Amino acid sequence: MGLVKPPVVELSGLVASRTQPVLYAHNDSGDSARFFALSAVDGALLQTFTVTGATNVDWEDIALGPCPMGTCLYLGDIGDNRRARTNYAVYRVPEPLVQAGADVAAVAGERLPYAFPGGARHNAEALLADPTSGRLYLLTKEDVGAPSLLFRFPAELATDSPATLELVATLPVPASGDLQLTGADVSPCGDAVLVRLYNRLLLFTVPEGGGLEDAFAAAFTEVPVAREPQGEAVAFSADGRAYFTASEALGADPALFRAACR
Repeated sequence: MGLVKPPVVELSGLVASRTQPVLYAHNDSGDSARFFALSAVDGALLQTFTVTGATNVDWEDIALGPCPMGTCLYLGDIGDNRRARTNYAVYRVPEPLVQAGADVAAVAGERLPYAFPGGARHNAEALLADPTSGRLYLLTKEDVGAPSLLFRFPAELATDSPATLELVATLPVPASGDLQLTGADVSPCGDAVLVRLYNRLLLFTVPEGGGLEDAFAAAFTEVPVAREPQGEAVAFSADGRAYFTASEALGADPALFRAACR
């Protein structure tokens, strides 16, 4: 695919719309509270959205799933490199109608605060939304040599009090020799999860009748991924038959890569 032009300069999160030929993306920390609609055909920037009532402390991933308003984007302010934050949050935004060539549009965001059990602090760069229930999950980014953890959000989320997450799985990755976990996405029908490490891309299968957490109890498959410096973002296509990846590396226009997976 083509290059993504500024203002997409440090692409960290990526997810595909299910109803529009669009990929939603955002920059990492240091940017304002905004996200972008990119063409799923050639990666061209279509529209920019600013999220009112939000701040970008360390946005790391974006997910899409059902919500009380229909379909929502979930922007994960989940990064914590120093493990010192006390203000973790996810911003929920109804999926907008993208209008190519339109001016910057403002969308209202709901801030959904959360906390880890026992007041623990974790760095994270992967946010998942169950495509059926809308339940949110978070994958931590641990130090090299330590497995990542999967936390589940409560079914009901509030804007006025932090939701306490539940630890539901310890991943078999990163394995010995692997680099850190930097992104993930769920297939549109919820039967698979792509997990991005700096050095490889893995496909986990959700067992029939199981939840997302059950995918990590079974063997995984390594799938092709482009050689990307500081590769972070990954997203299934709208039909689940392909996936997109992108690098977060600064200093050049990030390229979007597409690969068939089914």
